[in-house]
Amino acid sequence: MLKRPTDVTQLDGLVRYSRSVALSRLALVAVFVLLLMSFAPWHIAVLGVMELGLYFALFMATEVALRDPDPEKAHKRLALQSDILMLLLVSNACWMAVRIRLWDGSEYQVEAALLAICVLLFAALRVHLTRVSYVIGVVPPSLTLVWIAVDWSHPFHLDHYTLATMLFVAAVLLVTARQQATDQALTRTARDLTRNNVALTQAMHEAKAANRAKSELLAVASHEIRTPLNAILGFARSLRGEPLTPRQAELAAGVIEGGEQLNRLLDGILDLARADPLRAKLDIAPVDLRALARSVVRVWSSHARAIGVSLVLEDADPALSFHVVADLVRLEQTLVNLVSNALGAVSAGGKVTLRLAGAVQGGDLRVLVEVADTGPPVPADERLKVFEAWEQTERGRLQGGTGMGLKICAQNLALMGGEIAVDPPAAALGGQGGAVFWFAFTAPIQRPAPAPLPREKGEAGEIRVLAAEDNGANRRVLALALESAPVSLTFAEDGALALDLWRTGAFDLILMDVKMPVLGGRDAVREIRRAEPAGIRIPIWMLTANVFPEDVARYREDGADGVLRKPLDVAALYALLADVAQARFAAT
Repeated sequence: MLKRPTDVTQLDGLVRYSRSVALSRLALVAVFVLLLMSFAPWHIAVLGVMELGLYFALFMATEVALRDPDPEKAHKRLALQSDILMLLLVSNACWMAVRIRLWDGSEYQVEAALLAICVLLFAALRVHLTRVSYVIGVVPPSLTLVWIAVDWSHPFHLDHYTLATMLFVAAVLLVTARQQATDQALTRTARDLTRNNVALTQAMHEAKAANRAKSELLAVASHEIRTPLNAILGFARSLRGEPLTPRQAELAAGVIEGGEQLNRLLDGILDLARADPLRAKLDIAPVDLRALARSVVRVWSSHARAIGVSLVLEDADPALSFHVVADLVRLEQTLVNLVSNALGAVSAGGKVTLRLAGAVQGGDLRVLVEVADTGPPVPADERLKVFEAWEQTERGRLQGGTGMGLKICAQNLALMGGEIAVDPPAAALGGQGGAVFWFAFTAPIQRPAPAPLPREKGEAGEIRVLAAEDNGANRRVLALALESAPVSLTFAEDGALALDLWRTGAFDLILMDVKMPVLGGRDAVREIRRAEPAGIRIPIWMLTANVFPEDVARYREDGADGVLRKPLDVAALYALLADVAQARFAAT
């Protein structure tokens, strides 16, 4: 395994490298000085002591650099000090080799040469920041080694010893010069990798911050849109129970259908913005496809009339029940996208037909939905591309947009195990041209459940409900939803008041909003669970617009038993009341 090169272009790397060099050479030079003191004259031993002092000075320079508050300034100063000390160290060692060579004639020529070789190898293999540093390190010992090898009594006579020494010096310089270039390249690469790693880390932090901001925005959007939508739907449903003219009843029904569709589309948009498509899951529930198709057509009919287009529903199998178990949100999202896509492609005087057909297959229903229009046709070579995001077909260029709507339709059908495509103009349209977008899937048939027996207001054993809700319109919606139910309803405008009422009264169920003044719903739930007597657990259900999976998990960690979402699902509320009544009856 190759050792990663030290990045001496940074202060930390230069300090670590210089310190390791100083400490390792201090030990070697100390041993060498002891040998000099034992076998060499004092004037040569002094040079060894000077060498030891210079290495110690290099070590102290690293200590000073570490304590400098300005890393860039400290790096430049340490690099300069290293070069100066290297020049002194090499010069002193070379002079020591010369003195050994001259001491007592030529007897110590080999020892002097070995010392010069050690100095040359050390200087050449050192990591150099600049070419000048390399020249400072290798030139003095190279010249010293050649001088030691030459027989100065016959300077122009090149014997085998002199030639071998020169070849050795040339080989060292050649190899180490290439090594220095490689080391510098590796150092630059390490520096670039470090910078890229820092940039990547920063980008990851920014992405996480953006993701948190997106999650917070989605939570706020979910709460701020669903809260008024809860009031709109609640009041519209209550209005439907009042004596109305047929025209007023139709308008009230339109408000309810539009509001419910808006709520489901909001769910789909928020889920799409938050979810990983690879980990998306279906939300299976009973669905009446015929009622869903009628609702989509009713909601979009006013827009179709405004642009002069006829929008009709064709029920191919009126005697067949289309009650299935499927993902309502994804089905409605697909229907809406196909109908809006068709309306955008058809000019005034054109026609869009939503056709619903099906066939029973054992306990399942095979469903076929077609949206035919009289707009521009889709050529055969573009029929696959039309379901890809950001792909522009000729028809798409006329409509504008990005194609994301049809891409979402394809994703929904893939998740449901179905198929989606576009066909040439249908013969049923009398050869008027256009296109037929269709999708098919198989879903289990919904078996009808027995209708619950209604209970009259005033019947013995009313369910005592404490509802913590700070929004006045939402309190009114809840009261209207429960006005005919056997419920004794008490309101609290914040979590603190709900806590006080719980302590002083007896309730069978607590409905708790999350975002409230004074004391939030989650804090109130935790306080109730902490203070309630052992063996007694009152059902607490959160009634909130914040119903993302992570939110629901936090509510349950706080001690909530479940979640009712806003806009209020009256059927789910009555099912909860029935469970509470059944549990209370079983306990008596």
